[in-house]
Formats: sequence, structure tokens, C-alpha cells
Amino acid sequence: MKARNQILLMLVAILGMSSCEKDEVLYPRPNVPVGIQTQTFAMGENYENQLWFDFETQKIYTNQYGNWDIGVSCQDDPSIIICGGKNSYFSVCEIQGVAFNDVSPLHLKNAEWRFDHPNGNIDSSAFGNCFVKSIDGYNGKNSIFILDRGTDTLKNYRYIKIQLLGVKGGAYQFKWGYLSIPNLAYLTQIETKPDFNYVYYSFGKKDTVANEPVKSSNWDLVFTTYKETIDDANGVPYPYIIRGALTNHKNIEVCQIDNGISYNSCDKSFAEKQAFNVNANEIGYDWKEYNQQSSKYTILPTRFYIIKTATNQYFKMKFVDFYDDQGRKGYPKMAWQLL
Repeated sequence: MKARNQILLMLVAILGMSSCEKDEVLYPRPNVPVGIQTQTFAMGENYENQLWFDFETQKIYTNQYGNWDIGVSCQDDPSIIICGGKNSYFSVCEIQGVAFNDVSPLHLKNAEWRFDHPNGNIDSSAFGNCFVKSIDGYNGKNSIFILDRGTDTLKNYRYIKIQLLGVKGGAYQFKWGYLSIPNLAYLTQIETKPDFNYVYYSFGKKDTVANEPVKSSNWDLVFTTYKETIDDANGVPYPYIIRGALTNHKNIEVCQIDNGISYNSCDKSFAEKQAFNVNANEIGYDWKEYNQQSSKYTILPTRFYIIKTATNQYFKMKFVDFYDDQGRKGYPKMAWQLL
């Protein structure tokens, strides 16, 4: 009887210990329909729209392109991006060894202009590594930056000179003014939003503006306009304004597939063995090419992409068209499937 009681006590203890263990947290399988899905993204013939898309929820958000000039990073080390796709001139140069008040139109003569590379790396951006870590935050680099807003801006307001003061407590501070109006300067502070990738600023409105329509965790890629250096017909690199899909490196990784397997044959087992990267332009623009004979864009028939989400879900995706049913360009059609 005594031995039986001891066994019962041991069983109660074991059950009690197991009941204290926490259940393993599992990511829920996304509620995505079975089979291939398709969607047309209406950028418009003049590419006036941006379309933001999330694979796991299949939600699309739309807003107008180009309402901002610069964006400040909210989640990584401090950095600044520019809206380079606004026009061919939209770019930045750096002036060293000159005080803010002494920067003048004369400094434009031999300026070296830069725009952001669409891969999303800070080292490849127009402003580059423009902040230096300090005890209580970050200090601005000891330079003055000039932003060329392009010929579609009124002459006196085309060039903006910017002195970055620093980033402290999640807020960016900088001084700016018009290059052609030396006695006018503005002191601006931009508060970051941790749930977003960037906060955006317009010098025309002298205020922050909305660009990302949802939190960074709620979108995977955006169909938009941007600038990239591409070799021309003679092999000479030239900065072109192009339209394509840029990805959110916080949410997804991408692998481009060009040969070795067809889209229909690609399964989860194949996807799991691939090497992925987080370059924002891994999908980019070159899933299409311009046909000189037909004066139309055609889709590369064998190119497709594998998408790996932050929750370790795999999607295969391909483009099937760049025109709508009425033959208008600027309407990329995408097909995808959860593996």
C-alpha cells in the first residue's frame, strides 16, 4: 500500500511539472487561398500610383507617388534616403570644409551628384554614412549637403542646402535653406516612428508627409518609381528613371530563378535549398524588357522569384503582363502561390 501511494505521488508530481511548461509559440499559417493567385497593380500610364502589397494577407494599399523629398530611417542606424525617381536631376552633392552660411551657387560648378542605389544599402545612398555615433546619440557629419530638386521646381527653390545636426532620442535635427536665398534658414526636427521604416519630409510643404500607408510589418513589396544606373545601347552607364517592385527587407528575402527549373516545377523542397538576399531591388524592374520592334514591354518568360517571409513561409511569384485589358502600360500583373 505504501509503495502504491509513492507511485501515485510521483505521477502527480510529473503531471504537475508538465502542466507548468509553456506551449511553444508557433506562427499561424497565413490564410492564403490554395493554388495560384493573380492580381493587376494599377500604377497608371503615367506611373502616378504606388501600390504596396503583403503576401500573407494579400492586402493592397495605394497612394500617390512623389509627395516627399527625403526620408529618415526609423529602425536601423540613422540614415537618409531621397526620392530620386521624381526626375532625372533629383540628387545630392556633398560640400566639405565650408560653413552653412558660406555655401553658394558657386559650389555647384564641380559638384559630384549622387542618388540612392535601389539596393537599399546605406553605403550606396546619396547621403551615405552621414552620422557619427556620440555619447548620447549621433552627430551629423561635418559637411553641407545640397539637394537638387530638379528643373520642375521654381528656380529660387530648386537647390536646398542641408546641415545635419544629429539624431537624439529618436529625433533627427537639421538646418536647411535655399541656396539662392542666403539669409533664410529653417531649423527642423523630425520625430521617428518605430513601427515604420521611414518618416518622410517635403521641403515644398516644410513638413512631414505620409508615404508608407501601413506599418513596416504589414507590407512586403511596393510597385513604385525609382532611379537606377543602367548601361545604354553603347554600354555607357546612365541613370534612368524606371518602374519596378522594391521589397521590404524587414519582412522578406528574395531569390531570383532564371534557369534549371520551371515555375510549375518549383516546390517548397526546392525553395528551402535556395540562397536568399535582402537587397530591396532583387525583384526590381528587369522582369520585363523593351522590344524596339513592337514598341512594347515584354515579360521574361522563364524568370520567377521565390519569396521567404519573416514567418518562414515560401511563395513563388512571376510576372505575366505589364499592360491592362485596354493595352495601357503601367499595369503589371503578378501571379503567386504559397508553397
